[in-house]
Amino acid sequence: MQEKSGGTGNGFFGVIAVGIILVLMGVPFVGMTIMTVMMLAPESRFGLLLALASLFIVFLISDFNGALIAATGAGFMTVFIRSGRSFRFSVATASAATVLASLFGTLLLPELSLLSGENVETLMQFYSSAGMSSSEILLVMNILMYILPSLLALWAVAGVIVSGVAVKLISRRKGIELELPGDLSMRMGLVPAWILIAALAVNIAGSGHLQQAAVNISIFMILPYTAVGLAVCRKALSMYPQGLLLAVLVGIVFPPVAVGVLIIIGILDTWLDFRTRLKRIYERKKQL
Repeated sequence: MQEKSGGTGNGFFGVIAVGIILVLMGVPFVGMTIMTVMMLAPESRFGLLLALASLFIVFLISDFNGALIAATGAGFMTVFIRSGRSFRFSVATASAATVLASLFGTLLLPELSLLSGENVETLMQFYSSAGMSSSEILLVMNILMYILPSLLALWAVAGVIVSGVAVKLISRRKGIELELPGDLSMRMGLVPAWILIAALAVNIAGSGHLQQAAVNISIFMILPYTAVGLAVCRKALSMYPQGLLLAVLVGIVFPPVAVGVLIIIGILDTWLDFRTRLKRIYERKKQL
């Protein structure tokens, strides 16, 4: 973490946009952002006390599970940033810890989580008002319960990432530049790829709790591989901007196809390294 003297006025609208997304993600992640910013402030004497006060407010609004998520994410992000680790590593570690906290809190106190009777009843009333029959509602609820671990994990990771972006933008406006690692390219190694392949194999051949775990792992892996696919497409569009219109049209007209293509690109990038290939092709054309 290093101080930066100029440019603190930049990014105001970025802060507003990220703030709106943060509010939509939920109170725990708003609290996480506020707590992290307070604890990272270099000259604040009461940063920790203010962070604890923010945590108490989160607890009053979203109960135990929300407070656990906020405290875990803010704590891990702050500790690793202050210890000199890269911003990306800090956010990734906070994401993993927050996923575990979210799952643990839900299992420990389901009535103080998304599984509370009030939330389930509200959801069922919503489906009923949409014209669904009792059997259809029961089927949907059973599916949601079956894939709940992956949904909680996706929610936690997405929330921490948005919180991390907000922390970075707010810190920049305060004159503090959070250091980023030298290589900003999003890549997945062989281990996650083989985990996904094993999960897909279990989905086909497995049964019971083992199959449920494999299904949830497969759903969760959609997020990182979509991010890799987006990184590859961003690289391609930076070299060939004329393809932007086609990419936007596919995304608007065929969103499921677009997401599927991004996932496939992200998975294949593990072995094919599309960005390196694109760079070589681009450099070869420039030399002609």
